[in-house]
Amino acid sequence: MAYLSFARKYRPKDFSSVIGQKHVVKTLKNAIKLGRISHAYIFAGPRGVGKTTIARILTKCLNCKEGITDQPCGVCENCLEIDKGSFPDMYEIDAASNRGIDDIRNIKEGVNYAPIKGRYKTYIIDEAHMLTREAFNALLKTLEEPPPNTVFILATTELHKIPETIKSRCQAFLFKPPTEEEIKEYLKKILENEGIPYEEEALLLIARYSKGGVRDAASLLDQVVTYSDGNVSVKAVEELLGIVSDEYINSFLTLIKEKNIKELIKQFQKLYREGVDLNIFWKQLLDKIHEALVEVSLGKEHPIFTEEDIKDLIYIESIFRKAFQEASSSEEPKNLYELTLLKLNYIKDLKSIEELLKSGVSISKKATTVEKTSTQEEATEPKKKADSIELAIQKVAKDAGKIIAAALKKTKIEDHGNNITIFCDDKLLQILQSKLDVLEKSFGKPVKFEKLQLKETKKKSKKRDETVDKVLDLFQGKIITYKEGGQ
Repeated sequence: MAYLSFARKYRPKDFSSVIGQKHVVKTLKNAIKLGRISHAYIFAGPRGVGKTTIARILTKCLNCKEGITDQPCGVCENCLEIDKGSFPDMYEIDAASNRGIDDIRNIKEGVNYAPIKGRYKTYIIDEAHMLTREAFNALLKTLEEPPPNTVFILATTELHKIPETIKSRCQAFLFKPPTEEEIKEYLKKILENEGIPYEEEALLLIARYSKGGVRDAASLLDQVVTYSDGNVSVKAVEELLGIVSDEYINSFLTLIKEKNIKELIKQFQKLYREGVDLNIFWKQLLDKIHEALVEVSLGKEHPIFTEEDIKDLIYIESIFRKAFQEASSSEEPKNLYELTLLKLNYIKDLKSIEELLKSGVSISKKATTVEKTSTQEEATEPKKKADSIELAIQKVAKDAGKIIAAALKKTKIEDHGNNITIFCDDKLLQILQSKLDVLEKSFGKPVKFEKLQLKETKKKSKKRDETVDKVLDLFQGKIITYKEGGQ
């Protein structure tokens, strides 16, 4: 008989043996008892937490020869075929490789036929988020008008990629990773059933490393049993996973607390020479540092750190986490981690803002901001005055006519805050003075007039005369006629 891995051999076959997911199990069992089976479900959650397993169990509940029940017998022909994956009315489709519209059309063509052997036809679409937009659109019509005795179960690890139009036509269940304790108990049952000796700490280590994946935990246990010649020990798990013992991690953390940089570098280089995966080791350190920070902050006793170390721990976790993120894409993680360890030597030089203020250091950022604001105001002041003058001219045009407004535009106007000064020639002066009351009303200030100085005109004429003199000297000529602005 072919060997069956633990993940397949001990795959839950009924609701009572499902690891975690109590909320999902309870809802589905009640739906079966009350005859409220939905035509479409979405099972969403991380990989290896039981989405496809529960889909198969639901199929058994609907097609067991004993009748529709929340406790299938598990021994009838239909139940056994479902366990093997050979039941003719159960269709398991991998959307990662069958994601196109043609694959969904095949489903639509077959869905209208009655079940071959059981009461219900079930379509389990794994990795449903991988379907194309066209495939989802094709599936939508079937979900809107489902044929009788047909159940669709869409399993996905990325619920956000399922279109809202599909979600609205399905009942969605969110699968949560089981706790480490639940996974440990599951692994313990496997080993006790197989008669394999074990250390509970080793099982807890496997559960922690599998990060909530029940299937991953069972597969890893299978590897450890093979590696350790049938004895699951902490040492065997550590060697297989390439992780460092808790004792070594704790001694490393003690060196971190003591800021013994030289010894830290020596120990780190030793791990590197021994072939330890530095990223795995660093992740262990991070987890332990975070764990210590939380415990100490809650007032719990920690074997290494105390409340006085909280500030240091916050800084250490911050730089260690940043190093871990950068090292994952670095060709030389060793150098990056060593540099991070060297940074610990300068924790004592870090000072809080309160300490800086007590030492007499002043912060001038506010003053700089004020100065900047003042400069900006000075720069915008001329624009404000120009806008104000333009608005006043528009009022003059409305009250005194466009001719007076046009005359104002030929003058030079200065806003001195308390009054307005208008520079103009004699002709414009007479015109504008006759409308003084309108001008003061429009500007909202007293208006006075000044005669426009023609300094610029004289300078231009003088410059032009000098040019003419140079031309006369060059060609030994004389002026016959001369006209300002002429040719």
